[in-house]
Amino acid sequence: MLKIVFDLTQFEEVEIVPIADVHVGSPLCDLQSLHDTISYVAKEPDGPRRARICLLNGDLTESVTRKSVGNIFDMTMTPQIQVATMIEMLKPLAQPSEKYPQGKILSYCGGNHDVDRYKDTGITSAESIAVGLGVEDRYSSDGCYSFIELQKLQSPKEKTSVTCYNTHLTGSGQTTGAKANRISKLSAGILADLFVGSHFHNPMTFKEDIIVPNPNKHALTQKTMTYVISNCFMRYGDYAQRAGMKPASIVVPKIVIRQRRVGAKSERITQIEVVL
Repeated sequence: MLKIVFDLTQFEEVEIVPIADVHVGSPLCDLQSLHDTISYVAKEPDGPRRARICLLNGDLTESVTRKSVGNIFDMTMTPQIQVATMIEMLKPLAQPSEKYPQGKILSYCGGNHDVDRYKDTGITSAESIAVGLGVEDRYSSDGCYSFIELQKLQSPKEKTSVTCYNTHLTGSGQTTGAKANRISKLSAGILADLFVGSHFHNPMTFKEDIIVPNPNKHALTQKTMTYVISNCFMRYGDYAQRAGMKPASIVVPKIVIRQRRVGAKSERITQIEVVL
């Protein structure tokens, strides 16, 4: 499993914007919405201690082949131009800076449109994009586990980590419950503060708690896990309309990780909030 340590120790809070299911090259791709989202991530949020980054979670390109689902004659650009388009649009977010030494792209997991084409062409568009952006060290075709390092609240010399696992997901997931079950199952084998999935084209979020033991202290802690499924950047039509499916949402989830003090002892806690 790919492990990423992402340095945001100049900040006490971070906002994460997932970008997935763009399907650039499809006639239904909404490039204006994608452009607006990228511009939003590039813009600094209010407050000097708050960062804003993104994660890439698959199916950025349509990449239809003669052997895959879809029609190559419907595509608005060739797969090569699809890759070049995504590199050009995302390049500003990949650039390192003083505040963001690793740029603003946390991780990149490929999706079925990116990765499954390998068996037909020997080329993975997602990996080509990752190389073009210079983030191949944060790319996986399966999933990415990230340790997001923040400055501890009101303690400039200390840091705290929040864990995030993102993967594109698979399956049909035609009902809301099926989508929720699909991402919830990730925590059966992986423990993280935040799980981000995509593929289903409609954003949703929920939380679950588990009991985590600390054998050395003979203590039990209740841990909250946050699940997020991201949106798509596609207009309504094609097979979704013909099959009578609901229009996909282009509302982009904003995942805010913040620290605050609670209780009589003013203990520090980390909260994850999702704005849809």
